[in-house]
Amino acid sequence: MKFVRYNAGGSDSYGILDGEIVKEISGPGYSDYSETGATHSLGDVKLLAPALPKKMLAMALNYGSHLHDAPAPERPEAFFKTHTSLVGTGDTIKIPTDSEKVDAEAELVVVIGKTASNVSLDDAMDYVFGYSCGNDVSARDWQASDTSWWRAKSSDTFSPIGPWIVTGIDPSSLDIEGRINGVAAQNCNTSEMIHNIPKTISFISKYVTLEPGDCIFTGTSGTAGQIKAGDTVEVEISQVGTLTNICG
Repeated sequence: MKFVRYNAGGSDSYGILDGEIVKEISGPGYSDYSETGATHSLGDVKLLAPALPKKMLAMALNYGSHLHDAPAPERPEAFFKTHTSLVGTGDTIKIPTDSEKVDAEAELVVVIGKTASNVSLDDAMDYVFGYSCGNDVSARDWQASDTSWWRAKSSDTFSPIGPWIVTGIDPSSLDIEGRINGVAAQNCNTSEMIHNIPKTISFISKYVTLEPGDCIFTGTSGTAGQIKAGDTVEVEISQVGTLTNICG
């Protein structure tokens, strides 16, 4: 199933996408919900970021092709991204004028479906609601020079997610492609992760309680492409969809 969050007529709502029809539901898919009976054509609504997480985490150095000269981490290495950096498909990524190099990072995003605290490796996937496309936008000069990554990874608009959340798929072997102005900049498969999704969820939940709607960016591959104002950035993941943003 595909779960969306959207704006229609000035009001934000949640829905289920059925073909080209959005069926309104009473709350997010990871909560108890019911269909309201209201429907919209997909072309008549503005899609928003499909989840409203209380927190977002992202995996560092989780693909061998992204390590370059760095050693592979012995355990999942997560960092926080602010929820105020969240935007949806079609929204503008604001390129800071005082950063010299901003990159796009194409990633699979895991959306948590129920409260996860100290969960076992075997049970970790039971806490997943679904998956979306994500772009872990990164200001490389700030990432290299600052003591922490607070602005390099969490400046406003630096966390696009969308276009929807897909449930009921196997995330272990999904193709990911990142494109800038239609040209592929990144290609990988989720099977290349150093620390897979169950290990990541289990490890994080030992220290930080994950709540419904929380999002985990699972890492990026290769050398991410630099983006600038005017560029169109796409993240396409097989069985999930395509997240599209314009840089401004």
